[in-house]
Amino acid sequence: MKNNHKKLIAVLPSHGKSFLMMKSFFHSLRIVSMVIIFFILLVFLPFGIREYVNIYDVDAKFSQDVGEVKIDSNLKLDFNQPIIFFDEKNITFSPEMEFDFEISQDRKSLIINPQKSFLPENKYELNIKDIWGISGLKLNDRKLTFYTEKVLFESAEKIGLDIEGKRFSEFDLSKDKYIVPEVSRTSGEIVIVPKFTEGKYIDVSIANQVMTLFEDGIKVNEFLVSTGKIGMPTPLGTFSVKRKEINHWSTSYGLWMPFSMNFGGAYYIHELPYWPSGYREGENHLGMRVSHGCIRLGVGVAKYVFDWSEIGTTLYVH
Repeated sequence: MKNNHKKLIAVLPSHGKSFLMMKSFFHSLRIVSMVIIFFILLVFLPFGIREYVNIYDVDAKFSQDVGEVKIDSNLKLDFNQPIIFFDEKNITFSPEMEFDFEISQDRKSLIINPQKSFLPENKYELNIKDIWGISGLKLNDRKLTFYTEKVLFESAEKIGLDIEGKRFSEFDLSKDKYIVPEVSRTSGEIVIVPKFTEGKYIDVSIANQVMTLFEDGIKVNEFLVSTGKIGMPTPLGTFSVKRKEINHWSTSYGLWMPFSMNFGGAYYIHELPYWPSGYREGENHLGMRVSHGCIRLGVGVAKYVFDWSEIGTTLYVH
C-alpha cells in the first residue's frame, strides 16, 4: 500500500502541470481573440457608422449639367431625399437677385424662378444652407456655381436689359472668366461637335483654323489659330500633350516658341514665335495656314491654354 500511495503522489503533479499549461493556453487564446474583436470593432464599426450617415446626408445639385444658363431660364435643384423644412431666406444668389420658387410633390426637387433675367456673360453662385431632410439631418451649406450665356447687343435691347453704355463682348464665356484678346477671337458662329465627352481635350479644326477647349463635352473657350501651310501640314489625328516648356528654342528655325506643348515629333502648340531680335512672327496671320506644321496661338491665349492643359491632355486635329 505504501508503494502504491507513492506512485499515486508521483503521477498527480504531472497531470496538474499539463492542466495548468492547457488552462494558460486557452486563457492566452481568449485574450488574443478579445484583442482581435476589439480591433475589428475599433476600425470597422466607425467606418460602418460613417457610411450609414453618408447615405442619409442631405445633398443638392442641379438637375442637369447646366453649362451656360440662358438668361431668361429657371433653375431646378434635385435633392437626394425629400426635404421637410427650409427657410427661403437661406437660399440666395450672388450677385443678389429676387426670385420665387416651387417645390415638387415628392419634395425632392426645387424650381427656382428668377423675377428678372440673369445678366449675360456673368458668373452666379447659388448659396443654400440649413435645409432639413427626411432623415433628420440637414444640408449645412452648399455653393453651386453657374455661368450665363453671351447675348448680342441687339438681342439684349430687345428683351429690355439695362445695357446703357455697355456693349457685350463677342466671345464665349470661359469658366475662369478669361477674356479672349480681339485678335484671337473667332467671327461668326462656329459649331464644333465634341469628339470626346469625358475630361479635358483640345480640338483643332483645320478648315476653320479654330482651337476649341472642351471639358466633359462642354465648350470652355475657342480661339483662332494658325496651322501648317500647304506643303508643311499639321498632322491630323488624335494625340496628347507629351511635354510642356515655358519657352522652347527651335534649333531648326533659330527662334523662341513660348508656352510650347509638344504633341509628337517636332510638332508643338505654342504662342506666336519670336526671333532673338524680338521680332514676333505671324501677328497678323491668326486664322491662316502659315506655320511649318505647328499650331500657333496668339499672345496671351497660348499661356491660357498652357495653364489649362495638363501632360496627357488629348488633342484632336481634324
